[in-house]
Amino acid sequence: MIAVSATVLFVTVTSVALIALMNTDMTHASIQHAVARSFYIAQAGLEEAKIQISEAADPMAYTTPAGGMTVAYGTGRFTYWVDAGPASGCGPGLKTLESLGQVAFLGRTIPVRVRACGVAGTPFLAALFGVSEIQLQGPTSRMYLAPYLVGTPGGGGSLGSFTEINFSDNDVRLNALSEAAIDTLTLRDGSFADYELFGFSERPDYNPNPTADPMPWVMSAFGDLIKAQPTIGVLPNRCGTRYACVTVGDSITDARRISDLRVDSYVRHAYMKSTREETVPRLALNPEVFRIQAAHNTANADINREVGFPGKDDSTYEFFQFYRIVAYLAAHPFKSLQGTIYVDGSFRFLKSVNLGNITLAVGGDLVVDTKASVVIRHDLSTVTGRRTPGIVVLGFRDPVGRRREPCGGQHVDGSGRLVLCGGSTIVVDGLIYTEDGMAIESGGSVDQVGAMYHNNRGTPHPSFINHGGTIVLRFDPLALSAFGKGIAILSWQQLH
Repeated sequence: MIAVSATVLFVTVTSVALIALMNTDMTHASIQHAVARSFYIAQAGLEEAKIQISEAADPMAYTTPAGGMTVAYGTGRFTYWVDAGPASGCGPGLKTLESLGQVAFLGRTIPVRVRACGVAGTPFLAALFGVSEIQLQGPTSRMYLAPYLVGTPGGGGSLGSFTEINFSDNDVRLNALSEAAIDTLTLRDGSFADYELFGFSERPDYNPNPTADPMPWVMSAFGDLIKAQPTIGVLPNRCGTRYACVTVGDSITDARRISDLRVDSYVRHAYMKSTREETVPRLALNPEVFRIQAAHNTANADINREVGFPGKDDSTYEFFQFYRIVAYLAAHPFKSLQGTIYVDGSFRFLKSVNLGNITLAVGGDLVVDTKASVVIRHDLSTVTGRRTPGIVVLGFRDPVGRRREPCGGQHVDGSGRLVLCGGSTIVVDGLIYTEDGMAIESGGSVDQVGAMYHNNRGTPHPSFINHGGTIVLRFDPLALSAFGKGIAILSWQQLH
């Protein structure tokens, strides 16, 4: 009986302890479940904040009250703030979104707080995007898609298209950072080793041979190849894929991964982080906005009078008027224009000129002649300067002009193309936008802080061609806010 009693007592005590332990574990599991629900409710709050910003008449100006906006959701509630209350700290020009998710459990409130940094007025992030094909041609073709401010949210610049990204030959160089010897670039602010643009203090030590090292660690510094499809409508491509394809030469085989591009197709000088599929809206700028801005821009009235237009106070110009303006600026390098300039028709820069702190909008085609240089610089120390577009090539409303060949086999007919002839240069801040694509001929160069978006008007022109030029595009997400739609999130974190 003593042994039986002892055994019963031991089993009873053990059972009670196990039940207490199980009860504690169940309580902990329930708390973790409540925390998880709070987290996802907080995420829902961020999404609601994004929707409200996107639907605002002016996404960049949208804010919430200091107390935030509280909404019941599921078994709890969320409160979100936009540039108000606790939402701060993302930096100049960026929107700060914060969301608090709350769930009641055992008489307590379980909170989770998350914060995000975004660019208002920017539907998606891409340093260079083409509605139709993007072509990279020739062994002397070089392109660097670097971040404008190294270490800021958003990382390297991505390259995207709705139809196709084509590497016309195997020797095209894309983000090829001093593979064998140090490559130096001469830019508006000095000469730099190419790897310095991406934040490296010394030449990265990596093997460029794709068979030995198909996915080198250095790729983490770059952006993605975006295989896009529009939110409305379908843009077919020659690969027959739902999203845009990445091809080499005349092949219609889609390179699904960066390793496929570098190893199977042996494009060993192409360095991007990854390929991804994304559905994004097709964008466009309204020509009337720039025409009206130029019509109200009186900042250039003095130059107008000095050139011989005494009664002209606005900044809209016919071709011959703007030609005289450019000739005057070329002869007086200490003079410059200001604000939005609208040229009614196509224009060709025949000589080098510094236009100043302007947005150049052209109601036709724009050509930069052989060895000419065009400079447009903004005050990048200000948010306004970073958001201001640089070059906007809008084309005629109904292109019916005679087809011309300005240089290098490129053709223009008023559809809204930007062509850089051999050896020409543009130095520009802000967004470069074209209605019908951009072409850079051999020896041409682009030194840009901002972003590019190239449309297509149903012509056979690719949206972008680099035929032996050098492009240094330091990507600034704020440049895309010129479109004034949506919000793109650069980064987010859980605070608690």
